[in-house]
Amino acid sequence: MSAVVSGVSWSAAAVSHNLQPQGCVAEGCASSVMRGSTALTGMLLAVAGLMLVVSVSGLLLMTRRASQRGPLVWTAVTSLGVGVACFLAAGVVSGFVDADWSGMPLLVAPGIVFLVLGLLMVATIVWRARVLPHQVSVAILVTALLLPLANEQTSLVLLAVPFGLAWAGTGVYLLARDRHGVRPRVLAPNST
Repeated sequence: MSAVVSGVSWSAAAVSHNLQPQGCVAEGCASSVMRGSTALTGMLLAVAGLMLVVSVSGLLLMTRRASQRGPLVWTAVTSLGVGVACFLAAGVVSGFVDADWSGMPLLVAPGIVFLVLGLLMVATIVWRARVLPHQVSVAILVTALLLPLANEQTSLVLLAVPFGLAWAGTGVYLLARDRHGVRPRVLAPNST
């Protein structure tokens, strides 16, 4: 359920943010202001971030049962934690301190990098552990690769929507699987 809530909140935040007037990009910021965040967008992002942490933790626990332990798991968790923390800090600054703070890229850019790297590692771990169908893992991988292209100052922010939908779809798959009592066939990493 947390993946569904996270994905829907993530997508809704991107759409909500896109409804704001276009902001400035690069040199254009000398003559215009950056796109600010609304309280609704901030709340949706906070819910998405919190539920993303919960759902990733659940997926990683599932992979742990499939004997997928090691440094990649801890690296993924650390990377996601740093990414979410950067976005939450950016949301706080934008919503409560200064929506036009010129240092915002110093929070958003590393947040995107760490979040995407963490998500790519999680998708890889889940793929190797075979706790989700390969199509679901591929959807997470491909849509996570779109995230660095999502510019929150322009309509390119909508490139974040596919990831939100893929993540919500992961949750829907897991809920449907559990409702029907089907458990994934988890194989050891070297078995066929």
